[in-house]
Amino acid sequence: MSPPRPVLVLSNHAEVVGGGEISLLALLERLDRARWTPIAVVPAEGTVAARCRALGLEPRVVPLPSLRSPGLATLGSLAALRRLIRDTAARLLHANGSRAMAYAGPAGRLAGRPVVWHVRVADREPALDRVLAALAAAVIVNSRAVGARFDWARPGKVRCIYNGVDPARFHPHTPPPGLRAALGLPEHARVVGSVGRFVAYKGYDQLVETARLVHRRMPGVHWLLVGDGELRAALEAQCRQLGLKETVHFLGWRDDVPELLALCDVVVLPSLGEHFGRVLIEAMATAKPVVATDAGGVPEIVLDGQTGLLVPPADPAALARATLDLLADPDRAARLAEAGRRRAEAEFGLARHVAAVEALYDELAGADRGAV
Repeated sequence: MSPPRPVLVLSNHAEVVGGGEISLLALLERLDRARWTPIAVVPAEGTVAARCRALGLEPRVVPLPSLRSPGLATLGSLAALRRLIRDTAARLLHANGSRAMAYAGPAGRLAGRPVVWHVRVADREPALDRVLAALAAAVIVNSRAVGARFDWARPGKVRCIYNGVDPARFHPHTPPPGLRAALGLPEHARVVGSVGRFVAYKGYDQLVETARLVHRRMPGVHWLLVGDGELRAALEAQCRQLGLKETVHFLGWRDDVPELLALCDVVVLPSLGEHFGRVLIEAMATAKPVVATDAGGVPEIVLDGQTGLLVPPADPAALARATLDLLADPDRAARLAEAGRRRAEAEFGLARHVAAVEALYDELAGADRGAV
């Protein structure tokens, strides 16, 4: 058997700022170590580095200065990355995000090593996209909606590989004793959950309005908002103004998301245009019925009326009606939840995701002809 091949995996961020870092860490954990030696590269010490160490990987720090005003620091980081390729004998590079790719692309080209650019957002950067795609041997997108960003690319350059959910973490189970009370939830209250960053496109102002409309029909429903972000203070103020302070709970970022999902009767994603929607596959794997907006990559995950309910974006009334329908009809909610669980297992399992990435690695590493 041939020895495992080293691969440099670059994180755009030092902190876990969203699903992109969560997915990257899951890949690092599950890559077959008999075939690959992952070498994590982070722009600074932080949560990503700490979690890499927990996986038994010692991360390498290579700063990734902003490219808005390139200078000596930029050249220094490119040189450091070039040395790292040489010192580790890396066979390929995997850049998670545009800034990481802006460094991995030139360094890989100089070293004669193929580079994978992993793109997780649909927002176009026309000039930069074309430059980075030209430097990439392949571009991974996490949904067809994100893939539309590269509708000009040659066939085969862009590969859609959906994010994967870990069945060891996300599966149907009973929430731990005491969690409900610790969160201030009444013993028999119905619970609706949502997980994500509090930024404009996530639509949390729409979700708070949805909570108000649901409260008018079902006053005892409680809402768990897991996450944080720049709009948190405004959302909390909105809840106070609407008289929802006691029923909408802002939990911040939590490590026990599987247990929180297990508490929920319904999971709602209110985004105005989600690139993928990782929480949906996590909720579906946990056998929870989902309500989501029909935008971006969401309809690639949720089949309306089969594995969940889809409503138009920016329509709190429609979001409230769908949520109320599931809360009022537990049998229908259970049927959707079970179908969602089967779809999550079949289409969005972590093993499937890792196998697809490793197959691409094999394809590209086999084409490697350059000398470091």
